[in-house]
Amino acid sequence: MKAQFIEVHQFGEELEKMQSFAKSFDHHIEPMRHGKLIAFQKDERVFGYADVLYVPVAFPAFDPRSTHPRDVIEILQGWKHHCQIATGGEGLIGVPLGKDRKTFPEEMIQKVGFTRMKRELYSLDKLE
Repeated sequence: MKAQFIEVHQFGEELEKMQSFAKSFDHHIEPMRHGKLIAFQKDERVFGYADVLYVPVAFPAFDPRSTHPRDVIEILQGWKHHCQIATGGEGLIGVPLGKDRKTFPEEMIQKVGFTRMKRELYSLDKLE
């Protein structure tokens, strides 16, 4: 039988079972306001899960020759407010990896108060 994708309700016994399952391999599931929890199941056995977020993600690009740190902060604050009004929730900011990023230096990320999601995003365009 092929794998199935089963939506888990965010509250109650189903969530508690998935939280126990995740804990069994050192993971932690938090209920989400803007997303779904999807269990991966095959032959009636759950073998994984995914948190699926339904929030806007911006990957801004700034010209370092004419952008000042204050400009970046102003845009990020505006993005946050836009997302709160448009979706009733939060928005996420995609930041380039590596220390050579010019408009998102580590000091600014810490000063602005970004919370690291400890995740990277990948495209599945080459998956067969």
